[in-house]
Amino acid sequence: MPNREIEHPVYFFPPIGSRTALARMLRCSLAELSQVEESADGRYRTIERPKKDGSTRICYDAKPPLKSMQARILCMILKKVKYPTYLMGGLADPEDPRDYVRNANVHRGARVLINEDIARFFPSTSSDVVFGVWRHFFHFPSDVARALTRLTTRNRELPQGAKTSSYLANLAFWSIEPAMVLELRSKGFEYTRYIDDVAISSKVDRRADEMHRVLSDLASMFKRHGLRFKRGKHRLTYAGQRMEVTGLIVGERGAGLPRKKRGHARALVHQCEQEAKNNPQSPALAAMKRRAASLVGQYVRLHPKQGGALCKRLKALPAI
Repeated sequence: MPNREIEHPVYFFPPIGSRTALARMLRCSLAELSQVEESADGRYRTIERPKKDGSTRICYDAKPPLKSMQARILCMILKKVKYPTYLMGGLADPEDPRDYVRNANVHRGARVLINEDIARFFPSTSSDVVFGVWRHFFHFPSDVARALTRLTTRNRELPQGAKTSSYLANLAFWSIEPAMVLELRSKGFEYTRYIDDVAISSKVDRRADEMHRVLSDLASMFKRHGLRFKRGKHRLTYAGQRMEVTGLIVGERGAGLPRKKRGHARALVHQCEQEAKNNPQSPALAAMKRRAASLVGQYVRLHPKQGGALCKRLKALPAI
Protein backbone atom coordinates (compact mmCIF):
# COMPACT_ATOMS: atom_id res chain seq x y z
CA MET A 1 0.00 0.00 0.00
CA PRO A 2 1.34 3.48 -0.81
CA ASN A 3 2.15 5.84 2.03
CA ARG A 4 -1.02 7.78 2.91
CA GLU A 5 0.67 10.37 5.11
CA ILE A 6 0.63 13.90 3.78
CA GLU A 7 3.84 14.84 2.00
CA HIS A 8 5.03 18.44 2.24
CA PRO A 9 8.25 19.84 0.83
CA VAL A 10 10.46 20.53 3.85
CA TYR A 11 13.40 22.89 4.38
CA PHE A 12 15.36 21.92 7.49
CA PHE A 13 17.72 24.89 7.76
CA PRO A 14 17.38 28.28 9.48
CA PRO A 15 16.18 31.16 7.27
CA ILE A 16 18.70 33.53 5.74
CA GLY A 17 18.10 36.45 8.08
CA SER A 18 19.39 39.47 6.15
CA ARG A 19 20.71 40.77 2.85
CA THR A 20 24.17 40.78 4.42
CA ALA A 21 23.88 37.04 5.12
CA LEU A 22 22.56 36.48 1.59
CA ALA A 23 25.50 38.35 0.06
CA ARG A 24 27.87 36.29 2.19
CA MET A 25 26.25 33.08 0.95
CA LEU A 26 26.51 34.31 -2.65
CA ARG A 27 30.17 35.30 -2.09
CA CYS A 28 29.67 38.90 -3.14
CA SER A 29 29.43 42.32 -1.54
CA LEU A 30 26.15 44.06 -0.77
CA ALA A 31 26.94 46.54 -3.54
CA GLU A 32 27.48 43.71 -6.04
CA LEU A 33 24.26 42.04 -4.92
CA SER A 34 22.28 45.24 -5.48
CA GLN A 35 23.90 45.81 -8.88
CA VAL A 36 23.06 42.30 -10.13
CA GLU A 37 19.51 42.51 -8.72
CA GLU A 38 18.80 45.75 -10.56
CA SER A 39 20.15 44.47 -13.87
CA ALA A 40 19.10 40.81 -13.60
CA ASP A 41 16.49 40.92 -16.38
CA GLY A 42 19.17 41.78 -18.92
CA ARG A 43 21.68 39.18 -17.77
CA TYR A 44 20.41 36.25 -19.86
CA ARG A 45 21.24 34.89 -23.27
CA THR A 46 18.45 33.35 -25.33
CA ILE A 47 18.67 29.75 -26.53
CA GLU A 48 16.31 28.18 -29.06
CA ARG A 49 15.79 24.44 -28.58
CA PRO A 50 13.84 22.28 -31.04
CA LYS A 51 10.65 20.61 -29.79
CA LYS A 52 9.24 17.27 -30.93
CA ASP A 53 6.53 18.98 -32.96
CA GLY A 54 9.10 20.89 -35.01
CA SER A 55 8.61 24.23 -33.24
CA THR A 56 11.22 25.84 -31.00
CA ARG A 57 11.27 26.38 -27.25
CA ILE A 58 12.82 29.60 -25.97
CA CYS A 59 15.11 29.03 -23.01
CA TYR A 60 17.35 31.35 -21.03
CA ASP A 61 20.85 30.89 -19.70
CA ALA A 62 22.08 33.40 -17.14
CA LYS A 63 25.32 35.27 -17.79
CA PRO A 64 28.02 35.82 -15.16
CA PRO A 65 27.88 36.83 -12.36
CA LEU A 66 24.14 36.02 -12.18
CA LYS A 67 24.91 32.47 -13.37
CA SER A 68 27.23 31.75 -10.44
CA MET A 69 24.76 33.34 -8.02
CA GLN A 70 22.01 31.03 -9.28
CA ALA A 71 24.37 28.08 -8.91
CA ARG A 72 24.94 29.05 -5.26
CA ILE A 73 21.19 29.49 -4.65
CA LEU A 74 20.61 26.04 -6.14
CA CYS A 75 23.35 24.36 -4.12
CA MET A 76 22.92 26.18 -0.81
CA ILE A 77 19.12 26.47 -0.67
CA LEU A 78 17.01 24.67 -3.27
CA LYS A 79 18.86 21.34 -3.21
CA LYS A 80 18.53 21.24 0.57
CA VAL A 81 14.76 20.93 0.38
CA LYS A 82 13.26 17.49 0.89
CA TYR A 83 10.82 17.17 -2.01
CA PRO A 84 7.67 15.01 -1.88
CA THR A 85 7.80 11.73 -3.78
CA TYR A 86 5.00 12.79 -6.12
CA LEU A 87 7.35 15.39 -7.68
CA MET A 88 9.33 13.54 -10.32
CA GLY A 89 11.08 15.93 -12.70
CA GLY A 90 13.99 18.36 -12.64
CA LEU A 91 15.28 17.28 -9.21
CA ALA A 92 18.68 15.87 -8.33
CA ASP A 93 18.00 13.62 -5.32
CA PRO A 94 20.70 10.97 -4.71
CA GLU A 95 18.81 9.59 -1.69
CA ASP A 96 15.55 9.14 -3.58
CA PRO A 97 16.28 9.23 -7.35
CA ARG A 98 13.34 10.01 -9.57
CA ASP A 99 12.95 10.52 -13.30
CA TYR A 100 10.57 9.99 -16.21
CA VAL A 101 10.75 6.18 -15.88
CA ARG A 102 9.91 6.12 -12.19
CA ASN A 103 7.19 8.68 -12.89
CA ALA A 104 5.56 6.36 -15.40
CA ASN A 105 5.95 3.27 -13.22
CA VAL A 106 3.88 4.84 -10.42
CA HIS A 107 0.90 4.39 -12.75
CA ARG A 108 1.52 0.77 -13.76
CA GLY A 109 -1.58 -1.37 -13.69
CA ALA A 110 -3.91 1.62 -13.97
CA ARG A 111 -7.52 1.09 -14.98
CA VAL A 112 -8.02 4.77 -15.71
CA LEU A 113 -5.47 7.52 -16.35
CA ILE A 114 -5.68 11.31 -16.63
CA ASN A 115 -2.89 13.27 -18.34
CA GLU A 116 -2.79 17.05 -18.18
CA ASP A 117 -0.12 19.53 -19.23
CA ILE A 118 0.15 23.01 -17.75
CA ALA A 119 0.13 25.64 -20.50
CA ARG A 120 3.25 27.85 -20.59
CA PHE A 121 4.17 26.76 -17.08
CA PHE A 122 7.47 28.61 -16.73
CA PRO A 123 6.51 31.99 -18.24
CA SER A 124 3.11 31.82 -16.51
CA THR A 125 4.74 31.29 -13.10
CA SER A 126 4.95 34.90 -12.00
CA SER A 127 7.42 36.65 -9.74
CA ASP A 128 4.60 36.93 -7.18
CA VAL A 129 4.44 33.12 -6.98
CA VAL A 130 8.24 32.91 -6.73
CA PHE A 131 8.29 35.61 -4.02
CA GLY A 132 5.68 33.59 -2.13
CA VAL A 133 7.98 30.57 -2.21
CA TRP A 134 10.94 32.52 -0.82
CA ARG A 135 8.87 34.44 1.73
CA HIS A 136 6.34 31.92 2.99
CA PHE A 137 7.83 28.49 2.30
CA PHE A 138 11.43 29.32 3.23
CA HIS A 139 10.36 32.01 5.74
CA PHE A 140 13.03 34.43 4.55
CA PRO A 141 12.56 38.12 5.46
CA SER A 142 10.84 40.25 2.82
CA ASP A 143 14.01 42.02 1.67
CA VAL A 144 15.84 38.68 1.26
CA ALA A 145 12.83 37.14 -0.53
CA ARG A 146 12.65 40.12 -2.91
CA ALA A 147 16.36 39.85 -3.69
CA LEU A 148 16.10 36.12 -4.39
CA THR A 149 13.04 36.69 -6.55
CA ARG A 150 14.91 39.22 -8.69
CA LEU A 151 17.84 36.81 -9.01
CA THR A 152 15.64 33.88 -10.12
CA THR A 153 13.05 35.54 -12.38
CA ARG A 154 13.26 37.40 -15.67
CA ASN A 155 10.78 40.12 -16.58
CA ARG A 156 8.59 38.95 -13.66
CA GLU A 157 8.47 35.37 -14.99
CA LEU A 158 10.25 32.11 -14.21
CA PRO A 159 12.87 31.73 -16.98
CA GLN A 160 12.88 28.26 -18.50
CA GLY A 161 16.44 26.95 -18.69
CA ALA A 162 17.84 28.82 -15.68
CA LYS A 163 19.55 26.61 -13.08
CA THR A 164 17.04 27.43 -10.36
CA SER A 165 13.83 27.32 -12.38
CA SER A 166 12.91 23.63 -12.30
CA TYR A 167 13.30 23.55 -8.50
CA LEU A 168 11.15 26.66 -8.08
CA ALA A 169 8.60 25.15 -10.49
CA ASN A 170 8.40 22.11 -8.22
CA LEU A 171 7.67 24.42 -5.27
CA ALA A 172 5.08 26.55 -7.09
CA PHE A 173 2.12 24.73 -5.50
CA TRP A 174 3.80 24.04 -2.16
CA SER A 175 0.91 25.42 -0.08
CA ILE A 176 -1.98 23.52 -1.69
CA GLU A 177 -0.63 20.57 -3.70
CA PRO A 178 0.15 18.31 -0.69
CA ALA A 179 -3.42 18.44 0.64
CA MET A 180 -4.83 17.73 -2.81
CA VAL A 181 -2.50 14.74 -3.21
CA LEU A 182 -3.51 13.43 0.20
CA GLU A 183 -7.18 13.74 -0.72
CA LEU A 184 -6.58 11.88 -3.99
CA ARG A 185 -4.64 9.11 -2.24
CA SER A 186 -7.36 8.71 0.37
CA LYS A 187 -9.72 7.95 -2.53
CA GLY A 188 -7.32 5.45 -4.11
CA PHE A 189 -5.77 7.67 -6.78
CA GLU A 190 -2.08 8.10 -7.55
CA TYR A 191 -0.75 11.55 -8.48
CA THR A 192 2.59 12.57 -9.97
CA ARG A 193 3.86 15.80 -11.48
CA TYR A 194 6.83 15.90 -13.83
CA ILE A 195 7.32 19.71 -13.89
CA ASP A 196 4.32 20.68 -16.06
CA ASP A 197 3.10 17.17 -16.86
CA VAL A 198 0.50 15.84 -14.41
CA ALA A 199 -0.67 12.22 -14.28
CA ILE A 200 -3.46 10.88 -12.06
CA SER A 201 -4.43 7.21 -12.12
CA SER A 202 -6.59 4.63 -10.39
CA LYS A 203 -6.14 0.88 -10.28
CA VAL A 204 -9.90 0.40 -10.07
CA ASP A 205 -12.61 1.50 -12.49
CA ARG A 206 -14.10 4.95 -11.88
CA ARG A 207 -17.36 6.66 -12.72
CA ALA A 208 -17.38 9.70 -14.98
CA ASP A 209 -18.49 12.01 -12.16
CA GLU A 210 -15.50 10.93 -10.02
CA MET A 211 -13.10 11.80 -12.82
CA HIS A 212 -14.85 15.13 -13.36
CA ARG A 213 -14.32 16.07 -9.69
CA VAL A 214 -10.64 15.16 -9.91
CA LEU A 215 -10.20 17.35 -13.00
CA SER A 216 -12.12 20.18 -11.36
CA ASP A 217 -9.88 20.13 -8.27
CA LEU A 218 -6.77 20.07 -10.45
CA ALA A 219 -7.98 22.98 -12.60
CA SER A 220 -8.78 24.94 -9.45
CA MET A 221 -5.22 24.50 -8.15
CA PHE A 222 -3.80 25.72 -11.45
CA LYS A 223 -6.19 28.67 -11.62
CA ARG A 224 -5.19 29.91 -8.15
CA HIS A 225 -1.68 30.34 -9.53
CA GLY A 226 -2.72 31.95 -12.81
CA LEU A 227 -2.24 28.72 -14.77
CA ARG A 228 -4.47 26.60 -17.01
CA PHE A 229 -4.55 23.29 -18.85
CA LYS A 230 -2.81 23.14 -22.22
CA ARG A 231 -5.39 22.85 -24.97
CA GLY A 232 -5.22 19.62 -26.92
CA LYS A 233 -3.09 17.87 -24.27
CA HIS A 234 -5.90 16.52 -22.07
CA ARG A 235 -6.15 12.73 -22.18
CA LEU A 236 -8.48 10.39 -20.30
CA THR A 237 -7.74 6.75 -21.05
CA TYR A 238 -9.10 3.47 -19.75
CA ALA A 239 -7.80 -0.09 -19.44
CA GLY A 240 -7.51 -1.61 -22.90
CA GLN A 241 -6.51 1.72 -24.44
CA ARG A 242 -2.95 2.94 -24.94
CA MET A 243 -1.81 4.61 -21.71
CA GLU A 244 1.19 6.92 -21.85
CA VAL A 245 3.03 8.90 -19.14
CA THR A 246 6.03 11.16 -19.86
CA GLY A 247 6.49 9.58 -23.28
CA LEU A 248 6.42 5.96 -22.06
CA ILE A 249 3.77 3.29 -22.49
CA VAL A 250 2.36 2.14 -19.14
CA GLY A 251 1.00 -1.39 -18.72
CA GLU A 252 0.69 -4.10 -16.10
CA ARG A 253 4.43 -4.83 -16.26
CA GLY A 254 5.50 -1.22 -15.99
CA ALA A 255 6.88 1.43 -18.34
CA GLY A 256 8.11 0.67 -21.84
CA LEU A 257 9.23 2.48 -24.96
CA PRO A 258 6.52 3.11 -27.57
CA ARG A 259 6.68 0.77 -30.57
CA LYS A 260 7.64 3.64 -32.88
CA LYS A 261 10.61 4.56 -30.70
CA ARG A 262 11.78 0.95 -30.50
CA GLY A 263 11.62 0.74 -34.27
CA HIS A 264 13.58 3.98 -34.56
CA ALA A 265 16.31 2.56 -32.30
CA ARG A 266 16.62 -0.57 -34.44
CA ALA A 267 16.71 1.51 -37.61
CA LEU A 268 19.45 3.77 -36.22
CA VAL A 269 21.63 0.80 -35.28
CA HIS A 270 21.12 -0.68 -38.75
CA GLN A 271 22.08 2.65 -40.35
CA CYS A 272 25.24 2.75 -38.21
CA GLU A 273 26.15 -0.77 -39.35
CA GLN A 274 25.64 0.13 -43.01
CA GLU A 275 27.66 3.33 -42.68
CA ALA A 276 30.46 1.47 -40.88
CA LYS A 277 30.52 -1.12 -43.67
CA ASN A 278 30.54 1.39 -46.53
CA ASN A 279 32.49 4.29 -45.02
CA PRO A 280 34.04 3.33 -41.65
CA GLN A 281 35.96 6.62 -41.24
CA SER A 282 32.99 8.86 -41.99
CA PRO A 283 32.53 11.76 -39.54
CA ALA A 284 28.80 11.21 -39.96
CA LEU A 285 29.17 7.76 -38.39
CA ALA A 286 30.35 9.21 -35.07
CA ALA A 287 27.33 11.52 -34.84
CA MET A 288 25.03 8.68 -35.88
CA LYS A 289 26.47 6.41 -33.19
CA ARG A 290 25.94 9.06 -30.51
CA ARG A 291 22.27 9.41 -31.45
CA ALA A 292 21.85 5.65 -31.52
CA ALA A 293 23.64 5.16 -28.20
CA SER A 294 21.28 7.54 -26.41
CA LEU A 295 18.17 5.79 -27.68
CA VAL A 296 19.62 2.31 -27.20
CA GLY A 297 20.45 3.25 -23.61
CA GLN A 298 16.73 3.85 -22.98
CA TYR A 299 15.93 0.59 -24.77
CA VAL A 300 18.33 -1.36 -22.52
CA ARG A 301 16.87 0.15 -19.36
CA LEU A 302 13.26 -0.54 -20.27
CA HIS A 303 13.63 -3.71 -22.37
CA PRO A 304 16.90 -5.34 -21.20
CA LYS A 305 16.86 -8.40 -23.45
CA GLN A 306 16.02 -6.72 -26.77
CA GLY A 307 17.95 -3.57 -25.88
CA GLY A 308 20.98 -5.58 -24.82
CA ALA A 309 21.16 -7.21 -28.25
CA LEU A 310 21.10 -3.79 -29.93
CA CYS A 311 23.75 -2.52 -27.53
CA LYS A 312 26.09 -5.40 -28.47
CA ARG A 313 25.65 -4.61 -32.16
CA LEU A 314 26.46 -0.97 -31.55
CA LYS A 315 29.55 -1.78 -29.47
CA ALA A 316 30.79 -4.14 -32.19
CA LEU A 317 31.16 -1.23 -34.62
CA PRO A 318 34.68 0.16 -35.15
CA ALA A 319 35.73 3.07 -32.98
CA ILE A 320 36.07 6.45 -34.71
